[in-house]
Amino acid sequence: MPQRVVFALFAMCLSAPVAHAQAPSASDAAKEMVGAWEISNAARDKTCPVTFALETAAGGFKLELDAECAKVFPSLREVATWTIGPNDSVRLFDAKGAVVLDFMEVESHMYEAERKGEGLYFMRTQAAIRAATITPERLFGDWTLLKEFEKPLCRLTLSNAPAGPETYQLMLAGRSGAWRFGESDSTTWERLPPSTDPLVLMRQ
Repeated sequence: MPQRVVFALFAMCLSAPVAHAQAPSASDAAKEMVGAWEISNAARDKTCPVTFALETAAGGFKLELDAECAKVFPSLREVATWTIGPNDSVRLFDAKGAVVLDFMEVESHMYEAERKGEGLYFMRTQAAIRAATITPERLFGDWTLLKEFEKPLCRLTLSNAPAGPETYQLMLAGRSGAWRFGESDSTTWERLPPSTDPLVLMRQ
């Protein structure tokens, strides 16, 4: 091959644009992930707030982890980007493109991932966590106490007026003792422990 042809081909190679990895497209599944989430362990005594965005980064989308996440979950220290994977899984990558966690949806807006040697990780929206958290404000109002569902015993009003030290249980206290109640649904609470002779609180 003539020398000038070799030089011409070499010059063309130098001037050709370098192909970069394309940023992932924002699918409907990716759009649904945008916002505030929480990563936790199974006991939820370790948590990490995370915010997903659709701003593109190298090989994925940007995310923001709370500053304390690396202390709680050291493996999250290297997380740099995220993408939607096969079957709408949510994958978290480090700066080198290696998968750190691969979350699969196990129920609506509840994701689960497993990391060898560390066990299970869970991810839920912060809005869903707040909605599932029982606060005193959810209990204020008028209720009916029933001996079985068709046998009302009395009506009572749960007030926001302070009556003593703060407690994290729904408890009705009287002269002869106290009853504890657990939530069955948003309007019904059943006396604990459950029995074959139930006592039920139902919101009016």
